Amino acid sequence: MVFWLATLAQAGMVDRIAAVVNDEVIALSEVYDLGRGYILERCPGLADECVKQAEIEILDVQIRRSLIEQELRRLDLAVTAADIDDAINRTVAQYPSLQGVDDLRAEVERSGKPWSAYRDEMQDYLRTERFQLRVLAPQVSINDDEVLDKYQREKRKMKRKTASVKGFGMALPDGTTGLTLEDEMMKALDLVAKLNTGEADFATVQTEQDSANMASTFTREVAEGELVEALDRTIFTTPEGQVAAPVRIGNILFVLKVDSFGERSEVLSFEEVKDQLKNAIFQQRLQEAEEQWYQRARREAAVDVKIK
Repeated sequence: MVFWLATLAQAGMVDRIAAVVNDEVIALSEVYDLGRGYILERCPGLADECVKQAEIEILDVQIRRSLIEQELRRLDLAVTAADIDDAINRTVAQYPSLQGVDDLRAEVERSGKPWSAYRDEMQDYLRTERFQLRVLAPQVSINDDEVLDKYQREKRKMKRKTASVKGFGMALPDGTTGLTLEDEMMKALDLVAKLNTGEADFATVQTEQDSANMASTFTREVAEGELVEALDRTIFTTPEGQVAAPVRIGNILFVLKVDSFGERSEVLSFEEVKDQLKNAIFQQRLQEAEEQWYQRARREAAVDVKIK
């Protein structure tokens, strides 16, 4: 088994069939492509019995993935290369510091991950999302009584998300519209890019650029839902330690940096957490629906496991 782990990727090595799912082959090399790290962590000494059990666990994940992919193809919902390209373009658009897909690819490869592996991960994500939302979600129903019951049981344990934030406001000249607004926004985006790369110091820029005198408003901890929706959404979707893209409210461009996230114990009203609780129930029901679907699909499918 150690030999297999060490030499699997060498040219000329003969692969083995791990399983056949409705005439589609899953190779043992695919098991190790997905779970090599898991096997090495779970079985430090690479004992045969431990490795075999880990292989079966990983293979089960791949059988599930194969059955889901086959079901999406049957429904004409398969994820295409164009779908992956669109998702990658949306990812690039979320980060002002990325000028295009080539920049994202450079970042991915700099982290040590092959671009092909990144695209495979994106395909897996899109496949799971599409299967859950298009196939499973229509089977899930939730009523308000269920949500209220969950609230009554959990309200004493509820916590509100918080964020330690720094920020400043860049006042736009009166009557800023069209090309002038675009120019101001591009300047702000360039500034954000420099802040995120460390080319500019946040405290210095905050002092120099806070023409709207907003710095004191944000040099503190804020709770989710405390600020206007645009600022609130920006703060709580920005990665920790990053400066978010500028947010325009009225004649001010807000530039915010999230230093860290936390939480605060607090009994929240039902209306404040209703959507959050409903989503939690929905996600749980989705998982249950997927497990039920998988067990049924596997019983009905022709699955021949070759590794024992």
